[in-house]
Amino acid sequence: MQADFDRDTYAALLEAKLQPWRIRATLAFAGVYQITHELIKEAVIDEVRSFYCNGFNEAGMTYDDAGYEAAVLALDPKKRKMRASLLWLVHGGAITAQQADRLDAIYAHRHDLTHELGKYIVDPAFEPDMQLFTDAVEILREILRFWTRMEIDLGSFEQFGDVDPDEVTPGRLLLLQLCIDAYVEGLKQEASADGEAGR
Repeated sequence: MQADFDRDTYAALLEAKLQPWRIRATLAFAGVYQITHELIKEAVIDEVRSFYCNGFNEAGMTYDDAGYEAAVLALDPKKRKMRASLLWLVHGGAITAQQADRLDAIYAHRHDLTHELGKYIVDPAFEPDMQLFTDAVEILREILRFWTRMEIDLGSFEQFGDVDPDEVTPGRLLLLQLCIDAYVEGLKQEASADGEAGR
């Protein structure tokens, strides 16, 4: 990728890329992105599976395995839990087919950030994808809104009266917001420190 830049441009870009604050920002972004992806996996795979919980015994939760197999896993010819669960959520109106497909790119970027993080730190040709992150957060919000709606319909919030799912903030979103706020605050502090140093 270095060949895309002339020597002087590449040297300037590399020097900027290797500034400690830029490295910290890239590492922080990778961490927040990873957390977001794990929360999506939990909201998709674990929550859809939990929907087919039919009770408890001494070993823990019990499931309607036949129902899960027929209604969820059968949606994907390869029986991949993530893809099948996403299709189940699409059929349930939680997200669109386009959003489900977008998660392929979101996952690929998570994989790259995790296993090829070094290139995002030292190679000017590679930057973390903020649009994919924004899309991931939006998809997570939609999925969690769907599960909140299900909880409302089941009566889990009836002691609070009429509840709008948009007024409920799941704990997972609170956790993610804390991480995002910390990331943004770090960027602001770095910008402020740079401004002070430049005076």
